Amino acid sequence: MKALFPIILTILLAAGSPADTPDLPWREGMMSPRLELLKKQVKSGASGAVEDFWKEMQAHHTPLVETLPGDKSQALVTFLYRGEGPVKSVVLISQLTASRDPGDIVLTRLPDTDVWYKTYLLRNDMRLSYSFVPNPTAESLAYHSELQLKDPLNPIYLPGVANVGHSVLQLPAAPVQPWIVAVPGLPAGKVEEVQVESKILNSQRKAWIYVPVGYDPARSSPYPLLVCFDGFVYSSPEWVPSPIILDNLIRAGKIPPTVAVFIDQSARRNLELSNNPQFVDFVASELLPQVRKRWRATSDPAQTTVCGSSACGLASAFAAFRHPEVFGNVLSQSGAFWPGKTRDNPEQEWLTRQFKDSDKLPIRFVLQTGPHGHDHGAFARTNQRMEEGGTRRL
Repeated sequence: MKALFPIILTILLAAGSPADTPDLPWREGMMSPRLELLKKQVKSGASGAVEDFWKEMQAHHTPLVETLPGDKSQALVTFLYRGEGPVKSVVLISQLTASRDPGDIVLTRLPDTDVWYKTYLLRNDMRLSYSFVPNPTAESLAYHSELQLKDPLNPIYLPGVANVGHSVLQLPAAPVQPWIVAVPGLPAGKVEEVQVESKILNSQRKAWIYVPVGYDPARSSPYPLLVCFDGFVYSSPEWVPSPIILDNLIRAGKIPPTVAVFIDQSARRNLELSNNPQFVDFVASELLPQVRKRWRATSDPAQTTVCGSSACGLASAFAAFRHPEVFGNVLSQSGAFWPGKTRDNPEQEWLTRQFKDSDKLPIRFVLQTGPHGHDHGAFARTNQRMEEGGTRRL
């Protein structure tokens, strides 16, 4: 997501169009040649073969990546875990599955060794995160569980609490990510945390406001506005470092200087992000007017983008549908468009039908889904139906 966000943001603030759904970039059922060799060595009784294998992995780092003769577009990737002690099973936490069950990917033990493995045929431009869970329990498999372990033989990892996994697989053709790296010695935009009173929600809500380098409160024309749900995710260096991305895109002239609002979600996140008129009314009618009182941010919907991932992608589209006079651009990353009018309503994809049946609205969309895992399944299909039946006609 880090790699795609700045590209899509640039498109939206310039001239956006819906993204295509890519082919599934992984396949199971393959066997690593290196593991085949180790298996034969162990079966023949070769002394020290397993220890030599782990020394090799420590020197070259894991996951084990093996090229295919005559095929530069794919690679065999083997995730490896050393099962020291009483290890009965090991789960790989990643999005290399069409299931949303965190315990779906189970590693296999190489007989008579402490080697646990799972091999995939992957597209050579993949970058993804992963963790290991030995002897899994409900607690260790829980979303964001601190009991999930990074790969000790992989030096690339995500600091803090990662979304899906702590370690990073980065294949040779993975696109570079220059936009997410702060440039040392250059000025950066400022981020201020605020608490916003809401009569609609009958509570306070936290938000983070980004202002660009050189921000001028007396500027004649107001600044374009970016509004992101899951504000902690979109403003955090460990997740999607949007302030750094904005700094870099603005500095490069890819987008104009922009004010951004990152909105925190409550413990009722899924409910308030699922076609919830109360929540989006708070954003449109209370939060943004208070932001504009303090910062020189636009009220022009054509220069206002609402953004989010998964349930926040759904909320972004719903916010623009309910308030097209406020939000003229939607950046949806793996938008979860499957819910009904309410989250538990069995008549799914309610919002898609609303767009299809409504009058034409002045909204520009970028719909993007991830190239692997559950994003390619129900997420991709519902995004395609949203594009074909709803947003295409806008």
